[in-house]
Amino acid sequence: MPQPASRAYAYVVVSVADIEQAIGMWVHRFGMQIVTRRTGTDPGLAQLWGLEPDAIIDQALLLTPGATEGGIHLVRFKLPGEAVRANARPTDLVPKSIDVVVRDIGARYAELTAAGFQFRSEPHRLEANGLVFHETHLPSHDGLNVVLLEIEGETALTSPPGYGVAPQIVVTTPDNIAEKVFFESVLNLVEASYNRFSGPEIEKTVGLPSGAGLDIRILGDPASPYGRLELVQYEGVKSSNLYPRTAPPARGMLSVTYFVPDLEPILARGAAYGIRDAGRVTTILGSGRMAQLTSPAGLRIDLLERAANGE
Repeated sequence: MPQPASRAYAYVVVSVADIEQAIGMWVHRFGMQIVTRRTGTDPGLAQLWGLEPDAIIDQALLLTPGATEGGIHLVRFKLPGEAVRANARPTDLVPKSIDVVVRDIGARYAELTAAGFQFRSEPHRLEANGLVFHETHLPSHDGLNVVLLEIEGETALTSPPGYGVAPQIVVTTPDNIAEKVFFESVLNLVEASYNRFSGPEIEKTVGLPSGAGLDIRILGDPASPYGRLELVQYEGVKSSNLYPRTAPPARGMLSVTYFVPDLEPILARGAAYGIRDAGRVTTILGSGRMAQLTSPAGLRIDLLERAANGE
């Protein structure tokens, strides 16, 4: 399998209490495919995450057919913790949601509703920099928030069932500039788009107080629409920092994993941010040298050095 570009995350780690339920949604409903399934322990990954060797009992790596990045890494712990987003407000600092690009959002909304899924609202329309898009939020397993997103005129991301999973994840930050500098300087991510929303319409749509605004920056690989990070900063609101909740074995979105061809330059660039060289580790992702660091906002990041042949 071709090696994913290092500017796109390979997988977002999602911890679940019931892995079959999660597979039912992501694979059988949204059309992702299982590329690796591992039932049983993963001592290497458990050690990397500071857990006992038998803490992990089931895993699955999922990709959208045809994609080589932007996947989902489902993990079931022996003793799952609390949900990361339990009782979180929309503006709290936390990994916020996974985007699912769709065709015909009205039809997708109707079929999912008929299948028993419950949305927070009907699809609504937004416009920015000449782009028109429609979205609706779907509360999901383990406190996860899934956003169905349709961009008018965009069909390249959607697979035959009408879904394209998962082109990007959304994380909230207290300072988008500091976060952007971190990802650009350490991981060489590129800012693919920038938008700022304010005014009565966005206040009503998002549920913001008067005078508040949104700073949104999407970072990733310009050559790939998958594996991107959407950084969201809520301006003029109070937010609680929930990033400490993302430590395993919590449930929900915990971290992102990047595959890189050479860790040495990243270790040098990440020294100011406390990057940790974990040495050679063998996990469900394969064997290779790994490192860990945390973004200024608190997003947990694992890095795996893999040769061109993926080994």
